[in-house]
Amino acid sequence: MGRPRKTGNLFVFRIKLRLWEGEDDDLIAFLQAIPEGKRASAIKIALRSGRIETLVMDDFADEDDLASLADDLLM
Repeated sequence: MGRPRKTGNLFVFRIKLRLWEGEDDDLIAFLQAIPEGKRASAIKIALRSGRIETLVMDDFADEDDLASLADDLLM
């Protein structure tokens, strides 16, 4: 019989994530420990347990700000 079909709108987000050994070891270990097929659920749990509700896009520097910071570092 199975589960009943879900209703409502479905949103699909495809995310490509690049992690670097030595810099992102904690995230690499986290993802490697999750069996394939369970990663989406684990990512949703991790996102919900974090502080994403306080994260606002204005908190991120835009490209002009980053370029200005880079210029300041080089001078």
